[in-house]
Amino acid sequence: MKNALSIMYSKEDILFKALNVNESRVERWCQKVREPMLEKIRKLPSNTTMDRLRREWYEGSDGSYEHYNWTRYYALNLHSVFYRGTLEWRCFESTLHAGKVRANITLALAISAQAINQSRTVMRKTEISENPAFTFRTFLLRLGLIGPEYKNVREHLLSKLPGDRAWRYDKAQYPSLQNRQNHER
Repeated sequence: MKNALSIMYSKEDILFKALNVNESRVERWCQKVREPMLEKIRKLPSNTTMDRLRREWYEGSDGSYEHYNWTRYYALNLHSVFYRGTLEWRCFESTLHAGKVRANITLALAISAQAINQSRTVMRKTEISENPAFTFRTFLLRLGLIGPEYKNVREHLLSKLPGDRAWRYDKAQYPSLQNRQNHER
């Protein structure tokens, strides 16, 4: 859970941009990670019980029995873990497009798998660079969404981001490509 929250915190800005999350939804229904709560949870020892994690998530009181507890309105909803035993991702816009649905589910599963398999995380926001498509694409590749079987998933997830997906900077800035172009002329 700590890793999932940390990954969400570090990637939420670019993730919301890639998913084209409506700003009014961010303010009410899928808020960003609460930084003070995340700092407290990250300081907990690795053998922390779910009861202790629950106390930190609800900031002292146990709200897990309340269906509409105020903590459920976060993009990564841990209230759902304590209420029904499932992790809920609230940042996806509704759609009936099968490819987009598959991309959203695959992304949620990949982030969840990384949270489980990664031994530790860093609490640092990923900056949205001048080329967000490249930044998000490298994140998707790090999640393991590599290869032709994930091509459609990457296509849907990157469709809303501006920039060159393959090159971090303008292609003309790379000396190796300049040499190649000069030889081809």
